[in-house]
Formats: sequence, C-alpha cells, structure tokens
Amino acid sequence: MYKPNIFNLETRELSQEAFIGWLLTWGAPEALTSNAELYKLSRTLLEGFFKKHNRKLPSKIKKYEISMGYRYIDILLKINGSIIIPIQNKIYNIERPDELSRYLKLLKEDGYDGRNILPIYLQTGAQGNYKRLLETGYLPFSRKELLNILNAGKDINNDILNDYIAYLEQIENGMQSFMHLSLNRWHMHSWQGFYSYLLIELHDGQWDVVCNSTDWRDCFLGFWWCWNNYNDCAQYLQLEKDELCFKIKVYDNKKLAYLKCKWSDSFIKASEGSPVKVVKPVLQKDNAITVAVVDGDYRRADKDGKIDLKKTLDVLMEAQKVFDKGVALNP
Repeated sequence: MYKPNIFNLETRELSQEAFIGWLLTWGAPEALTSNAELYKLSRTLLEGFFKKHNRKLPSKIKKYEISMGYRYIDILLKINGSIIIPIQNKIYNIERPDELSRYLKLLKEDGYDGRNILPIYLQTGAQGNYKRLLETGYLPFSRKELLNILNAGKDINNDILNDYIAYLEQIENGMQSFMHLSLNRWHMHSWQGFYSYLLIELHDGQWDVVCNSTDWRDCFLGFWWCWNNYNDCAQYLQLEKDELCFKIKVYDNKKLAYLKCKWSDSFIKASEGSPVKVVKPVLQKDNAITVAVVDGDYRRADKDGKIDLKKTLDVLMEAQKVFDKGVALNP
C-alpha cells in the first residue's frame, strides 16, 4: 500500500533529532496518563541509555527536563536535576572527538558531576570506527539497538512512530543487502553493511570514503586493517570494493621507488604456496601505494552468485597470513 513517509522526505539529522526528542518527552511522569504505551516505550529507550553505561534507571523520577541545542548539544536530558544524558545524533556524519570532549567539559563547567553525565552517541547510519569516539566518554548507540527498542512499540497506533520505524528498517535492509544480493548488484549500503560485518569478524579495521584526488569520481568506500609501522613506511591491507590490496604509506618520497619495489617483491614472494594468488597491480594511481593485489575478486560466491561469507573470510585470513609473512621477511 502506498504510504508517504515524512522521514524519507526530510532525511537530515534535524528530523531524527526532533523524533528522538519527541519520544523522550513521552517519558515524563505526567505523560503516563496521556498515552501509557508511548510512556512505556520512552522509558524503555531511557533504560537502554542507562544500560549502555552500566547504570540503572532511577526507580522514582520526579524531575524530567529535555533541552534541544543547549551548549550545541543536540539533546540534553536531565533526570531528577542531577543525572545528565547528552545525546549527539548522527546519520552517517561523524562528530569530531574534540567537539564531543568540549561538550562534556562545558557541562562540567556548569557544575554537573562527571560521574552522573552519561553521554550517548546515536548513530543511525553507519560509521567505520568508534575508537576515537570511545576515548571521549561517549558511547555509541546503534541503529540496530534503537530498532530493537522501537519494534516493541510497532503496535502503537501512532503515525510518527510507525513512519520512523519504517524509515530505520529501510536503512537496515539496505545495510544487510550484502547477504542476499548477487555480488554484481551490491550498492553503497551493501558495502557499508559488509564492511561493518568485517569489523566484527576480524576484530580489527576501519572503513571510510577514500579519495585519491579532488575528483569525486576517484573516491571509493575502502576498508583497511593489519596496519604495521616500519622505519621508512607503513604497510597495511585495504579492500577497495572487489579488490584486495597490499598497501604501503611512504614517509620519505625519495625512497618511493625503492620501497615500492621492495614491498611488492616481499608480498609476492610471501604468497608462494598460498591458495591466494598475489600479483603486481595493473594500474597505479593512488597516493598510498598499492604494491600488490590478490588476483581477481577476493569475494567468494555461492551457486546463486551471492556471497559465501565463510569462504570469503577464509580468503581474507589467508591474505593476512601472506601479509604477516611478507612483513617478517623485512625485520
């Protein structure tokens, strides 16, 4: 059935910010008599924020305040006047860690006890790494975590809520599309979902848009891991969509030609006897030099042309072994 969704028309962060603020407002004590179902759902989301910080929601909430944009913080929730939940709201965009740290510093300067500040970083798009974010004290709250909570309210008769759930499900389905689309039909969200899957499986890595020039046509979504620093350069593995590359980042351009040849020979030699064939790249355009590549698409497909995750992971793990062996050849 055709049903326009306001969140498909207004996809900027302000619309999500308004929704989260609206839903949290239903958690106020006086909202219970207005709509018990939305009150319960709001409190469940609030419990999720507390649980993220290994805290329990206070059994009695007498004072409940929500501010939008205070100190440039997207949403600020005050509970009983002493517990503060600053929420930064993102859809794909990434907040700079120094900005996040500044927000918390401002709250402490306002007199709030740092032990009762529970920062939440709500990311309903996708993000390739949370390491620097965690160092600020903010904890990521993902789209999937939010959906798990909101789905408990699917039977609530409220168009705003149901439209937002449907909007998040569209994003989630796009991210999971790498599981069921044939390899040649993958789109941006498929790659984002696949790279996010690899972050979990490999226990390492980061992904983001990589641009080798000012021309956006030279940009791609890359995933890199196995970073190793050497005296003259760093070495690492990088996925450039369907290509698995052995890369170096050279610190002294005078040594570029020598290091490119040296590491290319090392990784190709290290692959001898491996089921993964490593060869020299055909074309070299990037600033971070590709010195070798896995021959052909590293992804393995099943009989229907869809990804075989186990076999694909086997290829990546074998490439890691080749990488480690190549590094060991240059003590």
